[in-house]
Amino acid sequence: MFDLAHESFAKHGDSFFLEESGGVLIIPKALWEKEHGGIQKKRQFLFSQREKVLGEVVPQLQTPDSFSLRHDLPNEAVLLTEKTTVTLSNIEISSQLFFVLVEKTKVTIGENLSITEHTDNEDCIRESGMARNSPVWLRRNKRSEAVSSLALENIERMSPSSIGCVLKEVNLHNTGLGNILPKLRIHEDSEVEWLWVTADEKEHVAGILEQEKAFCVGRVRSMWLEGYAVSILPKMRISEDCEVEDLRVDAGRKEHVAVVLGQEKTFCVGRVKNVFLEDYAVSILPRLILHEDCEVERLGLYAREEEHVAVVLGQEKAFCVGGAKRVEFYEYAACVVAKLRIKEGSEVESLGLYASRKEHVAAVLGQENPFCAGRVKNMSLQGYAASVITKMRVKEGSITEGFVLDGEMKFFSRILEEGDRSIELGRIRRSGFRVPKEIRRKLRYTLVDEEGKEVLGENISIRKRERLLLVLLLVICFSYYHWL
Repeated sequence: MFDLAHESFAKHGDSFFLEESGGVLIIPKALWEKEHGGIQKKRQFLFSQREKVLGEVVPQLQTPDSFSLRHDLPNEAVLLTEKTTVTLSNIEISSQLFFVLVEKTKVTIGENLSITEHTDNEDCIRESGMARNSPVWLRRNKRSEAVSSLALENIERMSPSSIGCVLKEVNLHNTGLGNILPKLRIHEDSEVEWLWVTADEKEHVAGILEQEKAFCVGRVRSMWLEGYAVSILPKMRISEDCEVEDLRVDAGRKEHVAVVLGQEKTFCVGRVKNVFLEDYAVSILPRLILHEDCEVERLGLYAREEEHVAVVLGQEKAFCVGGAKRVEFYEYAACVVAKLRIKEGSEVESLGLYASRKEHVAAVLGQENPFCAGRVKNMSLQGYAASVITKMRVKEGSITEGFVLDGEMKFFSRILEEGDRSIELGRIRRSGFRVPKEIRRKLRYTLVDEEGKEVLGENISIRKRERLLLVLLLVICFSYYHWL
């Protein structure tokens, strides 16, 4: 049986919308029942005969050159084709109806248009004064849902901020549909749970990059940009009183960050709790500005290749990232610690550097001048990252709660080349001191207890060993002189 309600993708009143290869068919239920009551009674009909049935129902189908979508739909069947100019003005329509019209017809946006969540079996059109403002989920995956060239042309013609909506989620992967983002008039109070945009081709975001002004994306909780989508970050404006829970930016190719690096000015991303930049995205870190009263919970950088950090390391001056409680740099990104400056008065809760190869920290070890790590409460250096302490200076007067050097002895070869007690580490809490005994003689530090008092026993024993070595050396020299 051919079920009109089941076959339609949207309904309004007694009319149904069907997506056809030639366009969008609007057909009243009364007309269907009048023309094909006999077929309805048979209760058997093959789906393969769908086109034949529709052809019999509307033998003289209207295909207008222009059509204004209203709350009151016509009583006759209408086929809207790629040659039909459909005007959307002073109405609220469901997101599903909107995007099908964008795909199948020439859409013109008028005044007071808004889109809302699509709900099956509910009317898909409302007058603008009766808008529901229900949240919209914007999702598209190129592999399963390709965007037509007609849709891209429609989006390009739309004016910025011409489509009102309350956005709930954006999940766009390798699709030109992402170019509609600046065309949306997103309410600043929209609670956007997830904004994830992936673009393997520049065309997927070309329309966004052409916009001169930044566009509002509401109160975003989590944001993930990949590929060419990284370049739209400066174009987005997040509500001022909103704190982004997670910002993740991933760029596997240099071209993905070319637009951002080509801009002379820095840009503000507001308040962000956790920031993670991967590969070439690490290079945009100096361009990011966080809200002045923002303190980042976690700043993570991961760089697989030396070129990923070349831009950052090529800067003469260090750059400030505000306050950061937890800092984690992986592989080649471990070198970025030498260029990082934490906001004055802030203390890093934990600093973690991880390097599995010597090359990952070669840039730091090759520089002449040491760098200051600032006030760091806990420090964990793993693998070859441990060797950066030969170029690091700690903040005077501070107490390091935890200091850990972790790895096999081969990772500490650079430290062992230094003179005894030549690497200054300052005051360290005894309970958090985790360093292999073989390299402790290369370090100069003072262990303190929980009250900040010097642990005399351990510090004295270190000095005693040094004195014994000195005495032994003098004895050997004296014996040799006496023998001569």
